[in-house]
Amino acid sequence: MENSIATLAYPEKNENSVFNDMKGWHIAIRTTNYKELIAWYLKKLDFRLIKEFNAGEMKLALIAPPGDNYFILEILGVKENEEPSSEVKVGYDHICFNVTNLDKTMAALKSRDIEIVRSFEVPIIGKRVAFINDPFGNKIEFSEELKS
Repeated sequence: MENSIATLAYPEKNENSVFNDMKGWHIAIRTTNYKELIAWYLKKLDFRLIKEFNAGEMKLALIAPPGDNYFILEILGVKENEEPSSEVKVGYDHICFNVTNLDKTMAALKSRDIEIVRSFEVPIIGKRVAFINDPFGNKIEFSEELKS
């Protein structure tokens, strides 16, 4: 294989897929250095702080790249000696895809024998979410805008 420069050539979009509305939204990173990690992204990479909030004992921050309003890094602040609610202590936690209809997506996942691990609303960010695991235990989240 030659080391030549080439742009990526995508195959045609699968418009017939029941999942064709899926768009990447965020990746979550767990850290015990919550403030320092946020500061690094803001200072070194010019990320923007979108929102900070608490979910139980966990601190969360949503930060976005300087020129992109469609992708978010979700920083999950965990305590050093805390027993994690996730199998991940620090580092990558999950990837999230926005969908237009979470019920339809969950039904399609179930029809393919994929278990919905949990589903709930997060009103503070206006989302309803559902989680699955891939065959290797990696968490995948699907989210839709909460309906008023």
